[in-house]
Amino acid sequence: MVLISDEYYHDPGAVLKEVKQSDPDLIISSRCTEIFGDSETTAAFYYSRDTLQSFSFEQNPQLTKIGSYSFYKCTKLTSIDLSSCTKLITIGEKAFCLCSSVQNLLLPEGLKTIFKYAFSGLKLTSVEIPSTVSSMYDHAIADSQTLTSITFREGSQLLFLGNNIFIGTKLTQITIPQNVNSINGAFCNGVKTLEIVKVHQNNNYFIGDNRAVYNKDYTTIYFYAAGSGTSYTIPNTIKAISYAAFISAEFSSIIIPDSVTSIGAFAFADTKKLTQITLPKSIKTILSACFAESSLTSITIPDNVITINENAFRNCNSLTSIELPENISSIGGGAFPISNNLQITFKGESLMYIDDQMLLMTKNNSYISMFLNSTSTSVTIPSTVKTIKSSSFKDKKNLVKVLCDGTSQLEIIENYAFQNCNSLTTIPDFPNLKSVGMYAFSNTKLSSAISFPESLTLLDEYSFASVKTLPSVSFKSKVENLTIKDCSFYACSSLTSVLFIDCRSDIYIGSKVFFECTSLSAFNIISNIKTVGNSCFMNSGLNTINFENSETSFNTLPSMFLKGCTNIEEIIIPTNIEIIGNECFSETSISYISIPDSVTTLSTQCFSGCSQLDHVDISSTSGLTTIMGSIFEGCTSLSYISDFRSSKFVCVNSTIYDVGFS
Repeated sequence: MVLISDEYYHDPGAVLKEVKQSDPDLIISSRCTEIFGDSETTAAFYYSRDTLQSFSFEQNPQLTKIGSYSFYKCTKLTSIDLSSCTKLITIGEKAFCLCSSVQNLLLPEGLKTIFKYAFSGLKLTSVEIPSTVSSMYDHAIADSQTLTSITFREGSQLLFLGNNIFIGTKLTQITIPQNVNSINGAFCNGVKTLEIVKVHQNNNYFIGDNRAVYNKDYTTIYFYAAGSGTSYTIPNTIKAISYAAFISAEFSSIIIPDSVTSIGAFAFADTKKLTQITLPKSIKTILSACFAESSLTSITIPDNVITINENAFRNCNSLTSIELPENISSIGGGAFPISNNLQITFKGESLMYIDDQMLLMTKNNSYISMFLNSTSTSVTIPSTVKTIKSSSFKDKKNLVKVLCDGTSQLEIIENYAFQNCNSLTTIPDFPNLKSVGMYAFSNTKLSSAISFPESLTLLDEYSFASVKTLPSVSFKSKVENLTIKDCSFYACSSLTSVLFIDCRSDIYIGSKVFFECTSLSAFNIISNIKTVGNSCFMNSGLNTINFENSETSFNTLPSMFLKGCTNIEEIIIPTNIEIIGNECFSETSISYISIPDSVTTLSTQCFSGCSQLDHVDISSTSGLTTIMGSIFEGCTSLSYISDFRSSKFVCVNSTIYDVGFS
């Protein structure tokens, strides 16, 4: 075992960062209060993850926090023993995620929070959760096919069981701890091996019968042990079936009493052996993904149902018959599977109908729920349509052209609307468009320039991602704010032009928006662009980036802003920038950089891998107060850094020192 060198501790000696020791067995100082991490590349053991086999602590460790991604993908690590870290409070998101050789996990009393994916993808067989843990988030201990046992120590302070905490495990039984007051039915999503669920005798909120969990007065069912039997009868006192209560259940038969008036989203999702079900007469809504990926063959929707939400019967590929009531007035996008064998019938004079093209719409043609024709190459949207619902046209592999029978009134294109329509080349103009949802056009082949209208307020995440044929886009929004969210044009490899034409909105650009847009050669950061996210132009084809009036509306150039933009040879940093983020300009082709007086912080590896960089000018009146690690790592041509002196640093003969260095 080798003690980690003092050079990797910061603030002073309390925060462990950027460990570059290749020794397989490392000892962490007792002085360390935080193992740093906030992303994969800034994690404490990012540079050691291929060599680290074990770690331990000096006596009486002061550790209180293990940051996000700290040990992410340390694939040779075999054991995690934190039992001596009695002051540890928080384990961050993905802290030990994909440490795929770890077979043992020991957690200390005193620990309070385990964040998302903290221990996902390990080879555990059993885990004990300390009594002090009050919060566990999605996938906290998940995706471990060897994990058969979870024990909550007596006196557990855990307050809720959230979504997918133990997904991808092989648990056979579990006991709901005594202080849990909230249960998400999907906390054991997909755990079809679960045969027994118990409730701690001192729990004041829930009661169980070894197969299911109810509230104390037996009016709501919250959770069912998926592998507990082949049939189930819900008690006739039950009025509500909670969110995901029967998700992944292995039964082939269930009886729902007429006392039930509401059924939660995902309630019967992934019930692969369920072929028939009779729904209670009093329900009014079938919520999102309620029966998604079940094996139902036919279903009659009760007369009182007026709403079927999105994806309600998604991927129910055995479904051949659906009878809808006369009063149905709203059907969400992607509600039904696409199958030539599916017969949809309406009772009486329904407010919904299916037109000759197989568009499922409201009778006033105000919104489209689904396109039920999987073979058509074109479709004409009525001009009166204002909303295209989520997943309406998703996966229509043959669809080439979308037309409109007049001037379109379309305002909203919801999430996934045209996702994976990988033959789609043509869409009409939408002059009243306000928002485009997540993944709405991702993986299509749109091949004409898109001019977004003055009304546009939102492009959501991945809205046009991987549209590799899209040549150009322009914006002319006149609304108060225009938000272009993360990855909107991710990997649009033919995109050559992005223009803001008399765009008067305040513009907010997210992370990785133009990531790997390899044909994009120039971009203007205009004054009304208020934010730009991390990795915005990473690995793009940019050779020129201009800042209007040499200033920006923000004071930080974000992490990995231009990383990997190998065509960029010159960058003029705006005169109001204060912070240059992690890896901001790394792996570009710049040969010269001038750092203005306004810059106070050079973050980790901000110029790393700039192999042609040979000259750095820093003003003699520099305001630099923070220089983090490895800022010029891999700058093999660097021969000159100008002399300067700031309040914290001095540079002499191209070497930067702390002011107090002697």
